[in-house]
Amino acid sequence: MTTGLRLVKDAAEGLALEAALFAAPNPGVLLWSPRTNSIVCPASLIRKHGLQDRGRFAGWPIVARPTGGGAVPQGPGTLNLALGYSVPAGTTIEDGYVRLTQCLREALAEWGLKPGHTAASFCDGGWNLSVGGKKVVGTAQRWRPLPDGGFRVLAHALVLVAGDVRADARVIAALHRSLDLPPVEPDAHETLCGLKGQQEPNMSEIADRLYRASWAQLQQVGQSRAAA
Repeated sequence: MTTGLRLVKDAAEGLALEAALFAAPNPGVLLWSPRTNSIVCPASLIRKHGLQDRGRFAGWPIVARPTGGGAVPQGPGTLNLALGYSVPAGTTIEDGYVRLTQCLREALAEWGLKPGHTAASFCDGGWNLSVGGKKVVGTAQRWRPLPDGGFRVLAHALVLVAGDVRADARVIAALHRSLDLPPVEPDAHETLCGLKGQQEPNMSEIADRLYRASWAQLQQVGQSRAAA
């Protein structure tokens, strides 16, 4: 298999690819990384705080996403994984997070990622993956009902692979201060490269691992749906 890692212009292009995957009928795996920096926020947060009128913050474009959560930085050091698949009735959102984090933990086993909240991290959630109390991966999902009673799922993960994540987190921290949102601490984040003391990421190798682990999970989903 080839990962088909997409190097896209910006996060808006990557999110458009995810929307197409969510709309498609078949299972699929998408891996993308943007060439430029941006702040990606839930559309609800953008509307609530009028961020659409700003367009940018600290020189970073503001891009809307349909999932919930909080603002996150996107840039050349971030790798995005999206799984699109359909599940039978009775499947839960927790099932989706278990499946997604299992993919990530299997593919990136050598880093020892642990699920759970990461205090003072951007877009904190119970299905973050962290190492030593530092956030490395954030996760989110979208679900929509299908005519047969099942659901179409889009499961997304943002993997902090390389770059100056603390500088990026300072941008999010400043945005939070300007909107009177909970504080974000730059030191609550780390990259895969930072954990290994590496300067240059092997983005393609990491993407390949995630691709293989994701398809193994989707094959199990297909078997479960066929048996339902």
